Amino acid sequence: MDLSQIRRLIDLMAKAPIAELEIEDNGRKIRLTRARSDQAVPVISTPVKSAETETTGTLPSPTVVANAQETITAPSYGVFHLAPSPDAPPYVAVGQQVEAGQQVGLLEAMKVFNPVRASVAGTIEAVLVAGGTEVDMGTPLFRLV
Repeated sequence: MDLSQIRRLIDLMAKAPIAELEIEDNGRKIRLTRARSDQAVPVISTPVKSAETETTGTLPSPTVVANAQETITAPSYGVFHLAPSPDAPPYVAVGQQVEAGQQVGLLEAMKVFNPVRASVAGTIEAVLVAGGTEVDMGTPLFRLV
């Protein structure tokens, strides 16, 4: 199952009166869950193998940004938000120190907001994506030094 198929499933689920969808395809599972509007439910997704993983048996190489020690990437598909609301200050700014596990943004998919967290400690050198931008899994969001 590729990313475009997953996006179509998300779009269909947004229009349908179902709260949960689980699909198995060639030994891989994907589970989509919609939170009720009156509760916040974390979404846990099962990793999906890419075509490169199936062909070579190895994971695809991460995106490398020149002169960077580390890049924070999008953990899934969605709309990336730099702040918790339009009138709130951003979670992080260029030059700010972050700790591993610290929230640096939000990803919104199907009206469900999931935190984006720093995988390692470092200093934000650059914000690579504007707030409100639709991103794919693995899109570089921040560059750390």
